[in-house]
Amino acid sequence: MLKTTTGSVKGSLLWVLDHTQTPFGNRLLRKWVSQPLKSVIDIQARQEAVAEMLCSESSVLPSLQSLLTRLPDLERGLCSIYHKKCSTQEFYLITSTLSRLSAELQALMPAIQSQLSSALLKNLLLDTPQLLSPANNFLKVLDEKAAKTGNKTEMFVVLTDFPVIRNRKEEIQSVLSDIMEHRREVRLMLKNPSLDYTTVSGQQFLIEVKNSLSSIVPADWVKVNSTKVVGRYHTPFIVEKHRCLQQLREQLVIDCNHEWINFLQLFGDHYYILRKAVCHLATMDCLFSLAQVAKENNYCRPEILEDKSQILITAGKHPVITSLMGDEDQYVPNDTHLQGDGKRAMIITGPNMGGKSSYIRQVALVTIMAQLGSFVPAREASVGIVDGIYVRMGASDNISRGRSTFMEELVEASDILARATSCSLVILDELGRGTSTHDGIAIAYATLESFIRDVKCMTLFVTHYPPLCELEHLHPQNVGNYHMAFLLNEPESTSDGEEVQPEFITFLYQLIEGAAARSYGLNVARLAEIPESILRTAAFKSKELEALVNSRRLLSDAWSITNKEALLDWRKCSL
Repeated sequence: MLKTTTGSVKGSLLWVLDHTQTPFGNRLLRKWVSQPLKSVIDIQARQEAVAEMLCSESSVLPSLQSLLTRLPDLERGLCSIYHKKCSTQEFYLITSTLSRLSAELQALMPAIQSQLSSALLKNLLLDTPQLLSPANNFLKVLDEKAAKTGNKTEMFVVLTDFPVIRNRKEEIQSVLSDIMEHRREVRLMLKNPSLDYTTVSGQQFLIEVKNSLSSIVPADWVKVNSTKVVGRYHTPFIVEKHRCLQQLREQLVIDCNHEWINFLQLFGDHYYILRKAVCHLATMDCLFSLAQVAKENNYCRPEILEDKSQILITAGKHPVITSLMGDEDQYVPNDTHLQGDGKRAMIITGPNMGGKSSYIRQVALVTIMAQLGSFVPAREASVGIVDGIYVRMGASDNISRGRSTFMEELVEASDILARATSCSLVILDELGRGTSTHDGIAIAYATLESFIRDVKCMTLFVTHYPPLCELEHLHPQNVGNYHMAFLLNEPESTSDGEEVQPEFITFLYQLIEGAAARSYGLNVARLAEIPESILRTAAFKSKELEALVNSRRLLSDAWSITNKEALLDWRKCSL
């Protein structure tokens, strides 16, 4: 239900509901849509939170919503830290964001306690600052500049808790002090009291001597490089100390990497607490999203019933189609009355493209929205908790498993029969169309009757087989026939009766009681721009086959007549 057949989110229920501001809020909303709630208490808690977001004039809610904007992916960042895969830049970004959120939420605490009434909102927000507080302690020991540049050797401002790094830096400082002390001896040797070390191209502690004075340079000095004017040297002492210094610096990098991993391990000990706080923020993001959708589309708050199997919807609309239509507001609303202890099955017929599939999808989507705590596109709605929504729609084979379209259809129907309960909603669209008419009718009839009589679940069954409508007479308390209304303009035939034009249908998209006599497929053929000559031939053949079927039906009726008066009546009617 999250994606359309094109593989994109657009055109799905998630697309309609998703106005989340954060990546982690988006992921949680996906979970809500794919796993609706079954607890009435939890559903009502979300509804109350959404209702307060819609009606409250408190300034605290806009402030909370602004906190969620432009946040990094905290959930993914925490996971990266927990698994010790994060960079210093990412760690600083996540911890500084968590620390900032903690402080800002803490400042809103008095307003949250006094101005909000939703128990869910208060529970989420009052706990979050405390849950975020561990981030503050880790942020305090970090050097911002070093963290942002990835310099782990300068990452930690206070080394009290990092004795290995502290000792290594003390060793490095001791060697540097020895090198700087050695400068006195060099000055005396060269008789240059102002001499100082230079650094060229990364080479440190170079002693520059003019080429004209090179004769005073001791023979054991090492010449590192030179120019036309000066030569640059290292004394044996500097060579040794510089080698030691490089080793210590390399070891410092190793020590810092090791301490960094230990540091992440300490942070990881708070992972589940911080993740819970981020989950609270994601829940707030989802609730704000549901409130925005309800406000923009004028949705109603559905009544959620416990221990009662029913779906009652007044003036319901398809949430996706109405969103795609935008401000045109041309979608025709329809009612739904399904009751587990009453009429729990709707057999829906009508012309092709008349809106049957859109209607049954609409019922499923409204039910899902109600159970995830959202407001719904209807004037009124009363929904009992369903334990599952089982859908068999569309026609597709499964070549990889060696299944034809019909086989795939029956496998899915069999799976639904095995799983559905009296608390389920089952939706079947044109079951049995993949085989011959007689076999298709038989399978569809037997399957639907099993759902009505044995499973006793709420069922929406779309079909083009008129014999299935007879189930209303067999189970009048539990089955109702409906069809999508339309206007029929019958074409006039030519004088010789051989030229027949296909009928023209005007769709009304309104669900009304009663079964439709025909499907009027030739109208769809016209809409698909089938050539006119083919349409005329098809219309003539359709009339011919219809007459043949009717004559056989009349003959069958005649054979069942047992008295003269009834036979005369039949003759008058047939003429």
